[in-house]
Amino acid sequence: MTRDPGDDQDRRPGAEPGREAAASAQPTSARPSTPAPDEGRPPAQARRHEVPPEAAGRSPRPSGMALAAARSDARPRGVDEGRTSLIFVALMAALGATNAVAVDIVIPAQGLIAQSFQLAPGEGAQWTVLAMFAGAAVSQLVLGPVADAWGRRRAAFLGLALAFIGGLAAAAAPTFETLIAARLLQGLGAGGLRVVGLAIIRDQCSGDRMARVVSLQALIFELIMFFTPVVGQLIVEFAHWRLGLALTAVQAVATAVAFHLLQPETLDPAHRRPLALRAVLSTYAGVLRMRPAMGAAMAMAVSFGVLATFLSSAQPIFGEVYGLGWGLPAVFGAMTAFFVIAAIVNARLVVRLGAPRMARIGLTSWAVSGTAGLIVFALAFEGVPPLWLLLVWLSPTLSMFAILYGNLLATALAPLGDRAGSASSALAASGTLAGVALGALTSGIFNGTVLPLAGMLGFAGVAGLAAMRWGGLGRESHGKGEA
Repeated sequence: MTRDPGDDQDRRPGAEPGREAAASAQPTSARPSTPAPDEGRPPAQARRHEVPPEAAGRSPRPSGMALAAARSDARPRGVDEGRTSLIFVALMAALGATNAVAVDIVIPAQGLIAQSFQLAPGEGAQWTVLAMFAGAAVSQLVLGPVADAWGRRRAAFLGLALAFIGGLAAAAAPTFETLIAARLLQGLGAGGLRVVGLAIIRDQCSGDRMARVVSLQALIFELIMFFTPVVGQLIVEFAHWRLGLALTAVQAVATAVAFHLLQPETLDPAHRRPLALRAVLSTYAGVLRMRPAMGAAMAMAVSFGVLATFLSSAQPIFGEVYGLGWGLPAVFGAMTAFFVIAAIVNARLVVRLGAPRMARIGLTSWAVSGTAGLIVFALAFEGVPPLWLLLVWLSPTLSMFAILYGNLLATALAPLGDRAGSASSALAASGTLAGVALGALTSGIFNGTVLPLAGMLGFAGVAGLAAMRWGGLGRESHGKGEA
């Protein structure tokens, strides 16, 4: 991987002399820690930043992955960079969290939404979440190529505008059908913003610096996910549920204003790619012909089914079956904590075990835990175990999604080479659509117990393992590409 010559890591004490002509001109044994007196400039200015090969087009990179280093050339490094980087990370997290906020803030209000439109308890209101997922799937297919063709800013503003319009329309929806259509539009705008944010990050940094930025962004993203249900519960307790939907529109506007003021365009016009339907379809056809990619993609699809099932059934289960009010945000907080722990463990183990093996570990845990939960809860508790037992079982089990998503996506993209950019959008979108279908199926058979959720976890584990085995990603593949 090409290292940005201006990366902070290259200036560590004891680092290698570098690969620039200026550094190689003096012997390493006598290299001074400060510039020579006749240079007359500080070390940070003595080294010129070069555009990485990815940005110059000298090596094949996926769509949306060009690296623009021109901005860092003109920006002095120092104390202000830390402040600017924090603002940048927070802005990218807010951009990616637009969809999560719109989903999570409405979860505590699903019961009231059902009452407002005279729906049966546990039926119909889940589509306020599933419609967002459906819109997000289409958005992931559209906004990525749009960001490559029109630039990052235009793609971001397009997504935020649709999210704003959808949020306002949902807040004022006179009928349930109108509400679902508005949520679909809102997801169509917000769902692909995370893809745009990741493209911007790749434009501005690479290597270790990119890893740090993405890690910080994920941390802020998790905090936003924990805080949003608390806001949703406050709205349910002290205001009308429509206010929560209106706040999603306000959040889209606030993000757009901050983005306009703080984030310039990062994609060089010379590196923009025209929207070419034929090239995209060719990439999709190539994915369909590769069994390893398809095996991992199918496993990822059933994993999304678990996530969609949980998010769409969280309020009916915890709010109606267990009668939780303020306890619902606490449940989401516990889930978030376990997600963070799982992500940290995965980061430590994936280098040694490989992405396919880590994915199999996660799927195996779902197959065992889901099946065991289904049997125990059905036989011993008639489908409604004590709340403490449900949380002890569900929190670590569901957190396996933090291990599965990234590893399955990496496994699916491994054989795709320079088509990985477009393929990643296709795989994420197809997985999300499959999640919507499975979540809708589970919602349709919801019977006032936790058995559908447990059954979905067991099914996803077994089906995911079978898909990986079909794709040639079984145990025997270790050592042939997992490293």
